[in-house]
This record gives sequence, structure tokens and C-alpha cells, in this order.
Amino acid sequence: MNTKKIKTYRLVIKGKVQGVGFRHWFSNLAISLGLNGYIQNQHNKCEVEAIIQGDKESILNIAEKSKTGPELAHVEDVIPSKIVNNATYSGFIVKYDNK
Repeated sequence: MNTKKIKTYRLVIKGKVQGVGFRHWFSNLAISLGLNGYIQNQHNKCEVEAIIQGDKESILNIAEKSKTGPELAHVEDVIPSKIVNNATYSGFIVKYDNK
């Protein structure tokens, strides 16, 4: 991957997204798109947060697909924001707490 094309975004996905397999669905999709980063539940029980890093086309693709999510999810909103930092992620993981 050309490092000049690598972008980092934070996605906050709101709705019925906890307890429905959303994180694992998202992780599998991220890996298939060649994205790096992580996804985790938020404490308020109706949000997950993903930090994703990769090419802009793949990031836009996963953000769009997240508007639907897996079968049992009911997504109300997907809020993307670009992150400017020097962190480089390797692989994609599901975090089980947000500490």
C-alpha cells in the first residue's frame, strides 16, 4: 500500500449495533478490503467505534456498507471523521473493551 494514499478515519456507528454480531461482521469486511485498525463497543450500548486505516476508496466502501450492517443490526447513523495522526495500524482487530 502506498503510504501517501493511506488515510485514517474514525467511524461512529449508532443504532442496534451491539449484541448482533456487528463488530465481527465489520472486522471481516475490513480485512477483506485490506483495511487496518480496530472496532469496539462504546459504553452507551447503542454505538460502536471503528478506527480504520487504508485507501480512501476502501474506507468509503466500508462506511457505506456499515449503513446496513449485518442482518440483525439496525443502523441509525454512521458518522465518519478524518483523523490526522502518526499511528500506523497493522491488521484489524475486535476490541472487547474500550480502555
